[in-house]
Amino acid sequence: MVNGVPGYWQVLNLCIRFLLDCAMAIVEHTIEIAAPIERVWRVSQDYSVRYEWDPFPESIAVVRGSMNPPAIGSQVLVKSRLGMHMLVEFVQVAPPERAAITMVKGPWPIGKFAGSWIFERSGQAATIVRFRYSIATRPAWLAWAGDWLATTYFTRTTKKRLLGLQRYCESLGA
Repeated sequence: MVNGVPGYWQVLNLCIRFLLDCAMAIVEHTIEIAAPIERVWRVSQDYSVRYEWDPFPESIAVVRGSMNPPAIGSQVLVKSRLGMHMLVEFVQVAPPERAAITMVKGPWPIGKFAGSWIFERSGQAATIVRFRYSIATRPAWLAWAGDWLATTYFTRTTKKRLLGLQRYCESLGA
């Protein structure tokens, strides 16, 4: 620092830290399900049937709030089949169109995490479901590798979850 003005390396370091902190990897997938939007939303958020179609969680425990249906501020502790624990909080709930969560506490390599389910009517009895994750891994200087690993894992997981939701909802019939 010269005369109170940050030097080149200090400015560069601040810029890199800002960019790494703001950047989040995005995983987004969409599927069309031959079932009414109300049913698809209800099934996706009903934790009593979640294990029947969702390959991701090993266990889910409601920590705070209402889950039938979920409410803003409700918290859920999810343990993945990989053994990772993540406490998430619902930040948006608008049946039958959307539900969104953000990570309150999770595994150390995941610095920030948010997810959303978006539902759109597609004709009389079909629904388009978009599932989106935003992920930032740590440490920030290794995000290029961590984000790639997280994106690869969550891409595979998201596709399996959507296919499971589709099979389950469509098996319920008209």
